[in-house]
Amino acid sequence: MEGPPTHRTEECREYVDEQRLVERAKDDPGAFGELYDLHFDRIYAYIYRKTGDRQAAEDLTADTFMKALMNIRGYRYTGQPFAAWLYRIASNVVIDYYRVRRPTAPLEEGFPIATTGNTPEEAALALDDQQAIARAVRSLSPDQQDVVLMRFAGDMKLKDIAAALGKTEGAVKALLFRALGALRSKLSESGVRG
Repeated sequence: MEGPPTHRTEECREYVDEQRLVERAKDDPGAFGELYDLHFDRIYAYIYRKTGDRQAAEDLTADTFMKALMNIRGYRYTGQPFAAWLYRIASNVVIDYYRVRRPTAPLEEGFPIATTGNTPEEAALALDDQQAIARAVRSLSPDQQDVVLMRFAGDMKLKDIAAALGKTEGAVKALLFRALGALRSKLSESGVRG
């Protein structure tokens, strides 16, 4: 008797379905449109959190997908989801953006704080905490920022982050561990409640 499909089985099925779509997209722009629809929100959110600028994020997201479309024929499945390839492109697009322009925009909206009360004082404290978190994230190295944003804002698995950044899963775990330690220390200094 067969039991319900495991999470791993469903994940494999999703990869296979996505890879079929990627193969179709190599010859059919309509299939690429489906890939765009599947991944746009996460790629946009990642870029927005890296730039803090909606207009720049829109432009850079468009650049990311344009580069992906132009290079889709060269994409080869390596056992990682297609999103890892897109994140690698997005990361390079953001790096190129900052080579031309100094970063000035904050990551204020990157990690929203749930407000627990309705008073103006509680809302102000929550905003202060959110700004402290954004400052703490900005103080991290670019690699640490990428790992934290992909893991918590992008809800990516460690293996997918590793593929997107071209690092080993162990290196990503180490980056995340150091980043979280640094964040904990900075936030403690800032008096942010846990």
